[in-house]
Amino acid sequence: MTTLAIVLTGGRSSRMGGTHKPALRVAGETIIDHVVRAVRRAEPSAAVIVAGSAEGLTTEATVVSEDPPFSGPLAGVAAALAAVPTSPQRRVLILGGDMPFIGPRVIHRLLEALATGSDAASACDSSRRLQFLCAAWSEGALRARLGALGEVNGVRFGALYDGVDPVLIDADVTEIADIDTPEDFAWARAAIGDGNRDTRNTAPRIH
Repeated sequence: MTTLAIVLTGGRSSRMGGTHKPALRVAGETIIDHVVRAVRRAEPSAAVIVAGSAEGLTTEATVVSEDPPFSGPLAGVAAALAAVPTSPQRRVLILGGDMPFIGPRVIHRLLEALATGSDAASACDSSRRLQFLCAAWSEGALRARLGALGEVNGVRFGALYDGVDPVLIDADVTEIADIDTPEDFAWARAAIGDGNRDTRNTAPRIH
């Protein structure tokens, strides 16, 4: 079964003062490169599409842009799917481009969850809060949901899950934390700088 990974990088990064979050460096690597490489480690044959800005990207991936720019993550997903032929049996990963510690373990578990015949799987933390931008979908179900929504520009991403009961994959909050603010970025750098520090209770909350 083939896999497509959509990595979303189209936000304005307004809470970072306009600094493009995926291009920030943690442990000498841009966050977007880390996310793409995590996908490659989990699924070496996966096709990877970055939807949004390519700033900070040095690894191989196809880049598309939502139309118009900054029209939201759902528009980014739609743009990525429009760039490839339809393949209803394909598995589609949806990942935020600002997760500095996402790794193959979570990605594997998301993809394995689809083997049960579920339409979607999403990572969640210990409080059962979903990380919408760390998920896997069957392509047929994903295209059907986008079609049902119709307009996707500016629509909240959670609307994609309306009426859908995703399999929940437990993950350490550090693994699926995203970077939204300078404080989040400082936390990520501190977590890398002190390998003995337990960051599970200090990681940014899932937004």
